[in-house]
Amino acid sequence: MPVEIDEPITVGVVFSRSTVKPVWFLRLGRQIRIQEVAYTWKTREGSAGILHFSVSDGQGLYEICFNTTTLSWRLAACA
Repeated sequence: MPVEIDEPITVGVVFSRSTVKPVWFLRLGRQIRIQEVAYTWKTREGSAGILHFSVSDGQGLYEICFNTTTLSWRLAACA
């Protein structure tokens, strides 16, 4: 069952043309390498666009989010 987290994180990303591909993120001092981006979707929070990524490191599943207005990342949930 997913656990809601909602904490800021640092993410290593590859930007190319119109795509955003997260490669790793830091959580609690540990680098988590992303092996698979399973699903992506977009939402809005007020005027801000939010890009959601369902990612896996091979052991856990995480939802990370990129706010296109503030250019900040958050870990939304993990399972």
